[in-house]
Amino acid sequence: MRRFIEFVVRYKNYIALCTLVVMSFSFMSFGALSQLGGFRAVVVGSIGWIQSLFAWVPNPVALKSENTALRELNLQLSIESSRFRQSMVENATLRKMLELQPLTTEKLIAADIVGKTTTELRNYATINKGTEDGIKEGMTCITDAGLVGNIVGASPHFAVVQLLLNRDTRVAAKVYRTRVDGIVHWQGETTLSLKDVPRTFDVKQGDLIITSSYSAKYPPNIVVGTVRRVDNEPNSLFQNVVIESAVNFATLEQVFVLDRLANEERAALEGEVTTKIK
Repeated sequence: MRRFIEFVVRYKNYIALCTLVVMSFSFMSFGALSQLGGFRAVVVGSIGWIQSLFAWVPNPVALKSENTALRELNLQLSIESSRFRQSMVENATLRKMLELQPLTTEKLIAADIVGKTTTELRNYATINKGTEDGIKEGMTCITDAGLVGNIVGASPHFAVVQLLLNRDTRVAAKVYRTRVDGIVHWQGETTLSLKDVPRTFDVKQGDLIITSSYSAKYPPNIVVGTVRRVDNEPNSLFQNVVIESAVNFATLEQVFVLDRLANEERAALEGEVTTKIK
């Protein structure tokens, strides 16, 4: 039935023409030509009425073309919506990062992460700014959330960042609430730990961990993370403070590089004293 309707709709003009031709020849064979004038008007009116009866029948060809056009338009709108959402996320991220500027007197150099490398539990990131942009080895990388790492190598247009999630990274830090000091180590995945904290010292879940002024590599008062739990190690005078990193390294795309290097005089003096002790 559907095929018949499609056939009628597609060829309705031809069917009407053939019908009229057949009827014309039929009436011409039965009567005088002078009588056909009035009949012509009746036939035309009847054909128009018949066509109006079939006007509600949808045209499958037209519907198919319309559906195709609507699908293409829907796809274009979907792509534009996705681009808009991505732009909104990037804009929100950059706006948060730009809020860092009033909070520090240091010059900030914005950079995008263009590569990530993992070698034997050593995690690195490559940024698209180098020595021609003022980047130097030893500078610190941060985001609006907290500490990312420090620059360990730079070329004219790129630099490599040793991330906080690196087995060679050591950060002098402290508990913001109680000023308890320790050394931050990476434990794997996104977990850090604050080592060398005596069991009698006050550290609680939820405490904020920040860099301390004892570090010659990192500036003080940069957020490292929050305490997830405190474990008392058996047969040890120290407790293991487990920290959740403040920075989400899985989604990290932009960073700021602090235009600041360690105090050379302090570094030279501490190195000299360490050499003498050894």
